[in-house]
Amino acid sequence: MANYEVKSVGVVSLIKNFPLVFALLGALIGIFTFFLFPTDLAANLGFGARILSWLIFIVLYTAIMSIGVVVVAWIYNFVVGRIGKGAIINLEQTEE
Repeated sequence: MANYEVKSVGVVSLIKNFPLVFALLGALIGIFTFFLFPTDLAANLGFGARILSWLIFIVLYTAIMSIGVVVVAWIYNFVVGRIGKGAIINLEQTEE
């Protein structure tokens, strides 16, 4: 087994990849929140309003979570830059 230290997190790669993940996750959460198990507020909405609310939820969830991940990565890079000691990851090579 080999130990590797994470010295920094590539913020640009997070911006490229995470929004799609959060959009899919937001769509799934929104389906549960607005359609399958609607909240009291969502239960009173018509079908068109539920669709619109679901789409707005996806956009806001994606934006807020993506910004959060970028901020956390920036804080991690800042702290590791000051302390000099990153997270240790233990990786093991496997044969396929």
